[in-house]
Amino acid sequence: MAIWSDPTARARADRVPAVAARVAAVAAADLGAALCEIAALVHEVLPADVVAVRVVDETEAADHRTGHHFGPAPAAQALEPLLRGDGPDPIAIGDAARAAGAPVTWPRVAAEAEHVARLAELAGGDGRLGALHRALFDAAGVAVPLTLPGEPPVGSTTLIALSGEAALPPDAIAALTALTPQIALVARNHQLAVRSRRTRRTLEGVIASIPVGVIVSDVRGRLSLANRAADELVGIELGAHVGRPITAVVDEQVKWRFTNPEEYAARFLAIHADPEAEVTGSVDTVAGRVVEHSSAPVRDEDGGLLGRVDILHDVTATRHALDDARRLAEERAMLLDREERRAQEEADLARAAQALASAMSPAEIHERLLDEAHHFVAGCEKGAVLTVDRRGLVLPAATRNFGEATVEQLTFRLGSGTVGRMLESGRPLICNDTAVDDRISTRITGPEGIRSFMLVPLMHGGRVLGLVSVNCLQPREFGEREVRILTELARHAAGALANALEFERERHIAETLQQALIADRLPDVPGLELAARYQAAAGSLVGGDFYSAWTLPDDRLAVLVGDVSGKGVDAAGVTAMARYMAEALSQHRPEPADVVGELNDLMCPRLADGALVTLVLTVVDTARGELRWCCAGHPPPLLVGAGGTMRALEDPCPPCGVFPGERYRQSTEPFGPGDALVLYTDGLIEARRRLREFGEDGLRRALADAAGLDPRGVVGALHAAACDWRGGRLTDDVAIAVVRRTA
Repeated sequence: MAIWSDPTARARADRVPAVAARVAAVAAADLGAALCEIAALVHEVLPADVVAVRVVDETEAADHRTGHHFGPAPAAQALEPLLRGDGPDPIAIGDAARAAGAPVTWPRVAAEAEHVARLAELAGGDGRLGALHRALFDAAGVAVPLTLPGEPPVGSTTLIALSGEAALPPDAIAALTALTPQIALVARNHQLAVRSRRTRRTLEGVIASIPVGVIVSDVRGRLSLANRAADELVGIELGAHVGRPITAVVDEQVKWRFTNPEEYAARFLAIHADPEAEVTGSVDTVAGRVVEHSSAPVRDEDGGLLGRVDILHDVTATRHALDDARRLAEERAMLLDREERRAQEEADLARAAQALASAMSPAEIHERLLDEAHHFVAGCEKGAVLTVDRRGLVLPAATRNFGEATVEQLTFRLGSGTVGRMLESGRPLICNDTAVDDRISTRITGPEGIRSFMLVPLMHGGRVLGLVSVNCLQPREFGEREVRILTELARHAAGALANALEFERERHIAETLQQALIADRLPDVPGLELAARYQAAAGSLVGGDFYSAWTLPDDRLAVLVGDVSGKGVDAAGVTAMARYMAEALSQHRPEPADVVGELNDLMCPRLADGALVTLVLTVVDTARGELRWCCAGHPPPLLVGAGGTMRALEDPCPPCGVFPGERYRQSTEPFGPGDALVLYTDGLIEARRRLREFGEDGLRRALADAAGLDPRGVVGALHAAACDWRGGRLTDDVAIAVVRRTA
């Protein structure tokens, strides 16, 4: 390689600053074109056959971008089509300098084994690469990395001389090194510019593709960017206003698209006047859309303000869905509240019905009905319950806050007048204002100052039992709910009244029957003490157990204790038949077995299938000091001696009313002074506690505890002991009789 003279080198050094300034002024938009322009400027300082400026490309798919300048020699011009483009560096001189971070010199390319191999590899390719191999076989070159302070090399500048006749000057590296900072800076600036343009295009593409409206304004408040979605939401083409102040565009064009234009414009201007404001709200458009408008400042990574972005999001469907959901929720809440009130009313009605059903008398039901009516229909100052008697008169049964004179006037007749016809119809009568209702007589309402009322009949099974009335001193509209509740309350009260009346009737019949079945007064027999008790089962008015005692013609005493199967009036009829038949038969038949046998024959055809009577008939003869008895399927009596001994009188025969023609037996026992006979029904010994019966053992214990008591005390002690065992009232009828012979 020839060495140029020093004056030439000095002249070249003098030209470097001017060329560097021209390099800095390179303004080509494309990086490849800029690199070609820089290569031409380098050639003016260092006229080599080939000048290549190669830069690592961070913006394109290729790894590098290269700019070439070719000298005027024919060999150089012939090389131009072979090196054009951005493919791999054929001999990688520039890549080696960039990788080393320092200048690289090759006196002769073919002398380097690695480049011979690379050229050989290229020579095996197509025709262009083969020609390139032949052109570079005798070439020499020098490369300098392009570096910036604090950054790795961004590329390289390479000079190539194709033959020894066109050798590179010895100061080439110095000249290239002097130009390198400016070349690197221009290359980096072009890279950044390309990257910025590509980033903006990407950002614009992203913004254009998203379905929400985006409006971007710069730091000076000028409209910079708006996508198609924003144009559609505001109804104008915002792109035509790019560069104008965004507030002016809104005030002149955009605000009229919203239902409250002045309010929207004022809010928008206030937001854009505050760089720190971040706001989200919703506005309605004149097209019926609901738009969510969000606005926030845009800052760089260092926090510097770049501008502002406004996001417009069509939330019409969401808002309508929310409104529908809110409406449905409100309707559901109303339904739930209504259901809760209805459930509470039903619970209150159930409680009221139970209170009415638990009342034992009509008077108690009337008072409770008034209490409940005033509870359910609040605000009524007066109330009354009227009943219908057998004559068809409607009379007051219970009143609340009525004057005595008015109560005396509360008399109507079924079927006559407004009240009487209402009762016959079975439908409520409602008056919202007595002053304007011409159906209403002021005979009652006038003195009491009543302005509105509701009358509801008490009906049970088509039968009119009366009515309930609630009365107010002010005009009032009674709603469907109040009518329904009071009607339901009246229905429960009517049922309770019907049951109470039926109960009273049955109780009267039962008391009459029971009084007829149980001896009013036990006979007074010299030498004997006698006591007896009958107790019907819990909840029963008439039972099947019975006792009786009477004297026979020869001053003997007959004592009868029995038990008829079943309960109620039917059992009472059999009880009466057994008792009175036994008493009548005993007047002509002195022996207990004969009386029981004939009683059996009389009852068998008269008892229903499955019915029977168990009994014990005892005849006490004080003259003989003995007793005779006949037991027909009944628990055996207990004979208690004067010294406290106890013995069951066992000699059972079948019950009466089962086997016609049955022959009954009787037995005889001594009955001396101090002896006692205890007769009872099975309800006494069958009292249960935890599945255990009171039994004959319990009876014997109770008798032992009652030693020394008179017959009345013994009867009471036995009944009390069985009740204590049971833990309350006995669940079956009980009859007890005790006969003691005195000393």
